[in-house]
Amino acid sequence: MSAGSSEIRRSLVSCVLIGVVALALAACGTDSAEPSDPAGRGGSSPDVAGDEQPVVMRAGDTFTVDSFENAGFKKSKELLTDTVPEAISIWYGFYSRRDIEIRFYDSHEQATGPGMASAREAVDRSPNTNRDGAALFASGQRTSYDDFMVAGNAVILCQTDVDVCIELVNSIP
Repeated sequence: MSAGSSEIRRSLVSCVLIGVVALALAACGTDSAEPSDPAGRGGSSPDVAGDEQPVVMRAGDTFTVDSFENAGFKKSKELLTDTVPEAISIWYGFYSRRDIEIRFYDSHEQATGPGMASAREAVDRSPNTNRDGAALFASGQRTSYDDFMVAGNAVILCQTDVDVCIELVNSIP
């Protein structure tokens, strides 16, 4: 075999290897397909920066705390609305062993406007700080929420992920 054909063979093998690596990176390194949505969410959950829109369901429905109780929400206490703009009531409780906070508004528009803005602040806030960012200690610690969604006139803050909240809303007739 001549030196020229050996050089060509190495170049060919290098090109094939580069192609295989490029295909493998393209297959594993990107996620261009939309994730499946078996729950029928109608949106995506917000990330920490708030770039994505939260899940919004049942925009035409109006809910009360009784709607959620009938679906399995265990209400624990009613919270003050002083620090949550335009909220008409706020209930803290549990569903599927997760902390849930439900903020009610007069309309879906208020829930998706000031309601979403307020929920985004709550989700982005450090768990051991108050509204102004000051540290809270043992007696004043509060629940932190990792996600939220909007259902009709309600904004629902979810302890871990939005799937539990979606399940709750899907349980309401």
